[in-house]
Amino acid sequence: RWKPWVAGGFALLLVQVTLGGWVSTNYAALACMDFPKCHGAWVPEMDFHGGYSIIRALGELPSGEMISQPALTAIHWVHRNFAFVVFLYLGILAARLRAEPGLRGPATLMLALLGAQLLTGLTTIFFQWPLLIAVLHNGGAAGLTLAAVVLMVRLSTAGRPPAGGYDPNSVRV
Repeated sequence: RWKPWVAGGFALLLVQVTLGGWVSTNYAALACMDFPKCHGAWVPEMDFHGGYSIIRALGELPSGEMISQPALTAIHWVHRNFAFVVFLYLGILAARLRAEPGLRGPATLMLALLGAQLLTGLTTIFFQWPLLIAVLHNGGAAGLTLAAVVLMVRLSTAGRPPAGGYDPNSVRV
């Protein structure tokens, strides 16, 4: 019963990791320096077309001009706000998965890493993206991905004969 929920969470996580990579690639981490608002507004001026055009040079708009602040803001704002969706979904899911003995470990790890991602994400805003915190934030994303993969593997092998690892019969699905 948990498999589609974990698969959905994994898909959301992959979208968020991709958005984070887009933030990093476009140097948009410092586009919004206040929280919870961005540029003093809940919905600031943004250029989604310029920010999310894939066929363009790095640091430029599709027109060839230097990437604009509204384009960088759009990139940052989407990553920041989608993070809340992922945080809530995975947080609720992981809390519920902790009741399953074979899933308790990776679910607990996921909850811890979600807290770390929230902390490092907010810290980057308040301390203007120190390199160490940026690296920790990237590492947290990798850790969340691994925890989600472990959950998917355990759910996929539940009820099968052991292949020389954990006991899949300990997972109640």
